[in-house]
Amino acid sequence: MKPQPLPNRWRDYGKHEMLVETTHDEIARLDFMANFFMYLRNDMVPNHKDIYEKKIKKKFKSDNKRAPKNRHEVRKAMLTDYYFKTWSHLRVFAQENTYSERRKIVNRQLDNLIKLAKPRKTDIGKIQLDPKFESPKYQKSLDMHWMPGSYYSVFNKNEVAGGAMYDCGGLYLSTGNMLGKYNNGAAYAVINWLKKNYPNFRPEKVLDEGCTVGHNTLPYKDAWPSCEVFGIDIGEPVLRYAHRRAESLGYKINFSQQNAEKTNFKKSSFDMIVSTMFLHETSYKAVHKIVSEAYRLLKKGGIMIHVEQPPFEKINDPFDQLMGDWDTHNNNEPFWGPMHDMDLQSVALKAGFKKDNIIETFAPLICPTDKNNYNENPKGKWFVFAGWK
Repeated sequence: MKPQPLPNRWRDYGKHEMLVETTHDEIARLDFMANFFMYLRNDMVPNHKDIYEKKIKKKFKSDNKRAPKNRHEVRKAMLTDYYFKTWSHLRVFAQENTYSERRKIVNRQLDNLIKLAKPRKTDIGKIQLDPKFESPKYQKSLDMHWMPGSYYSVFNKNEVAGGAMYDCGGLYLSTGNMLGKYNNGAAYAVINWLKKNYPNFRPEKVLDEGCTVGHNTLPYKDAWPSCEVFGIDIGEPVLRYAHRRAESLGYKINFSQQNAEKTNFKKSSFDMIVSTMFLHETSYKAVHKIVSEAYRLLKKGGIMIHVEQPPFEKINDPFDQLMGDWDTHNNNEPFWGPMHDMDLQSVALKAGFKKDNIIETFAPLICPTDKNNYNENPKGKWFVFAGWK
């Protein structure tokens, strides 16, 4: 097999005031994990299809006198294969170990990060936290992605650990810097798609739902400098971190602790409401509420855009569906599969969007080298679920 190029080094990751400081050995371990993730994705994954076609599918046909009908049958058959099981165990091992390493790095300097994150008189943006906020059960019931404490857990006064750990190489490690040095490629994909297809659309007020540390919140200020940008999340630690990160990078963003199912914003407040890989981390009922709330919050002529991986109905091969469904069973994302089975058009119709205004399409993957350079990756694409009001 052809050797794969190495991902960018941790030293090339986008710097800001809140980013953890790392020692030589910590950098070496982070870079090793980035390469390990890339090995699993680029060297091991391609072999699964050959094994399935030449061995697993043939046996299934022999036993059942037909080919597998869906991803569930394919998964059951693939779980008899040691190569597939080994790869799965290694992926879980990689995910757990990278969080273990990142937690050590964060804990070593947590006191200082907490001090850095405190609001200052010179701040240009705002942060609003709710001491009485209750995280939804679908978040509290597990540690999403095997991340200890997930996004919301508070162990210290003025907690920022969740944000620091999420930003400490998370997407850099698992994607090999495929989303750019500031992990904001998804936002640039949205901006690129909008500017290509709706060049006259210029939002004055943008809401980013499930913003975590603001990776995909900030680029909207670059695209439309005069617009007001708001970011909401359920996690107190990630919001504190997001606020200081944005301030240190010179962005005026308004962050607040809110559940996208029901916010405190007034009706018809926003021209654009967007989320990135957010819906699959909620629940069936929550998706309906989130889309309905988005409709309430949009101005007439505004747009809702949710960026996700493709729903299973857009993937013809049951084997490819299985590979897309791996996170449901192995990465503490139980709603991944059910969400990608949902009829999103029906959800939007029920919320009030007109059928002709609902969009389900794909946008090219973007790996920005800077805020003005949109590099389309022809091998990658995002699924876009959108609706104009």
